[in-house]
Amino acid sequence: MLLEQFLHETRYLSIVHLSFGEEKLTIFNRAKKEHPNFHSFDLNNDIKSTPMADIFFIEIGETTKEKLKLLLGLFAKHKPIITYLFADDVENRLLLKFALHFGITDVLPLKNEENLLFSVFSKNANKLDDKLYTFQKIELEKKIEHFFPFLVFQGETLIYANAKAKMLYETNDLNALQAKINRDEELCEALKENEDAQGSIVIETASSQKEVYLCVIKSFPQSNEKIVTLIQYDPESESKNCSTILNRFDFVDKLKDRLAQQSVTHAAISLIFINISNLDKLSKTFKSTTLYDAFKNLVNKIFQFKDETQDVIQWSPNLYILMGEENNFEHACEQTKHLQQELVHATASEKITPIILTSAFHVESSDLNEVIDYIEKINTKKLLPQDIAKIKYFELEYLDHVIEEQEQIAYLMHNCVNNKIPIKLLNIYKGLCINTNSYILKMAEGTYHMSCENLQGYAMQLEGETVLQAPNFPKDIKAEISLVDIKRSLVIIKNLKFMPNSANNRQHTRVQTSIRTPVLIKYAHRSSAQGDILDISVNSVAMKVSKVFREEEMLNQTVRLNFSLPNEEGENGYVIMDIEAKVTHIAQREDHTKIVAMLDNLPKPYDDYLLRYMYNRQKELIFEIKKATKAYN
Repeated sequence: MLLEQFLHETRYLSIVHLSFGEEKLTIFNRAKKEHPNFHSFDLNNDIKSTPMADIFFIEIGETTKEKLKLLLGLFAKHKPIITYLFADDVENRLLLKFALHFGITDVLPLKNEENLLFSVFSKNANKLDDKLYTFQKIELEKKIEHFFPFLVFQGETLIYANAKAKMLYETNDLNALQAKINRDEELCEALKENEDAQGSIVIETASSQKEVYLCVIKSFPQSNEKIVTLIQYDPESESKNCSTILNRFDFVDKLKDRLAQQSVTHAAISLIFINISNLDKLSKTFKSTTLYDAFKNLVNKIFQFKDETQDVIQWSPNLYILMGEENNFEHACEQTKHLQQELVHATASEKITPIILTSAFHVESSDLNEVIDYIEKINTKKLLPQDIAKIKYFELEYLDHVIEEQEQIAYLMHNCVNNKIPIKLLNIYKGLCINTNSYILKMAEGTYHMSCENLQGYAMQLEGETVLQAPNFPKDIKAEISLVDIKRSLVIIKNLKFMPNSANNRQHTRVQTSIRTPVLIKYAHRSSAQGDILDISVNSVAMKVSKVFREEEMLNQTVRLNFSLPNEEGENGYVIMDIEAKVTHIAQREDHTKIVAMLDNLPKPYDDYLLRYMYNRQKELIFEIKKATKAYN
């Protein structure tokens, strides 16, 4: 499928297969037959006559200065979008320097093997996407120009009409065309407004026949321009089009009618939700055009797997809903499982892997506002256990009922390799978050070799573990450290497991104090306890005390804390913090009790003291870790 997709999407681009003498990569022969602009050229001939092309496949074989000199002249003349070099020795330093200098896409082994195609034709978010998008846009513009009448207005004045619009209004003269448009009062009123609009208009042809057109006005207020597109349609055939996605407003109207009918007929209403839970992460990683193609394919799959009587609704950018006729809850649950399996398998080989969470909701309430409230909670993932206890609700996590946890993790890691998706490594150094990008270099039995930056490597070495985060991961993954080689920027990880909660649940950076910092806790009027600060942030402080506490003694109670922080302006270089805080967490350990207290709305000057301390302490820690890794640079 990857080869076919590559050939289709590059059909407007030119490709040339260059070699020094005999071609060894005969695996490209099929592509040359099927692609309209895929040619071969021998570089031993006159290099000046090398054809221009958007994509170069160059067989180098043995790397020599003479060959690189010839290629130097080639790249001085040609600027391809994508270039692959195929060499006997992909580690050759001279070749790699050359590739780096000229922005070569990849250097691959010169092996006439089918799996080599995977490296070439698996498309990544790169310059090729931009070029493909340009050609797709040109093609779309040609279609619009050819198939749809459209007009451009500057204010209310017509400045352009395409050939199709002139044919529709039966005149080539813009003034005459404007005069015909001015007869439609509603359209003229819409053109006076600086906002988008949509409606139907009736156009009378020379044969006195009246035709209905959907009129779409796109407004550009900054330039005072409007584009008007006219699409002929039959209003009567519009009502039940199963391939149409309903928006949330149409859905609410339809749901309102169904709820009214349900009160009389008692017919079951079950909704199925398809939630793209990693849409925000994908939006930050991939370009909008790439995302559009991926989700267009996903929606097509939803239409393919839904029941014939079901409507498809897009509630929000990340949530799709299926609503059918008289679907009971048991049927909805079974369909949810089936959809989850089919959609996961359908997107498994795609470059973009949406994390799909499917769920079913049986509507028993006749209160429309209450139902909408539940839908919005599902959309924003704020459905609480107490909500679920009141309703019939069934939910599947990503890859649930598809494969086991270890297989899931292996699949996700393979996906990162195949699609070159960066993985973020997360470690805590004395309370400070170290979070940098990494790539998988090699996969062996149960272990993964990954790149790592020096700061990250040092933090991993100290912690003995790390957390992996990626846009295609449904949950964060914790891994043990098998080996860290900071000098080679390499880490080997093993024993990967999903984390029950996100590692990013801390809202503010916490730091450990540089020296032991005693704290006095005053509670319950005259009681007190002494302890030490574990870590501190601008809105909380974690402490340990040797005394054993029962939760009811202090949990959710306001306490008074007294401790000192380094500050140049204070007496002897310290300031005293005498502040109120609310205890939000108490946990018993073997030899101490951990207490966490929230510091809300600290009064002056304590808020300034704490902010300055946090700023200086973070700088100290960054300097400290950089100094520790300096020897490896």
